[in-house]
Amino acid sequence: MNTNPDRLGGPIAHILRGGTLIAVAVIAVGYLLGLIADGEGSGATPVFELLRDGGPDGLIGAGLLVLTLLPVAVLAAAATGFARSGERSGVVASLLTLALLIGSLATALLIGTTT
Repeated sequence: MNTNPDRLGGPIAHILRGGTLIAVAVIAVGYLLGLIADGEGSGATPVFELLRDGGPDGLIGAGLLVLTLLPVAVLAAAATGFARSGERSGVVASLLTLALLIGSLATALLIGTTT
């Protein structure tokens, strides 16, 4: 087994750093545009409604969606890295965690749309 932490840590760190910076920048731009436009935010609104409505709130929603999906990308990268290094247990753990996360997100989406 080729267990080199830099092979896996580097890509994951890049995904986390890049995704976080993009999400924060998009949220900040949306927030600033909202302040300039009317000085009020939409309050507690589901992310998909923010995206659908567009404008500054849509940017905030897009940033929040990026932050929400960031762990999915990290787990996919981890599973890929483990697969390339031949670490079967790491692949299984990553994929199981990914499945649980996607299931949780799907459940939250379904519950959020029925209330």
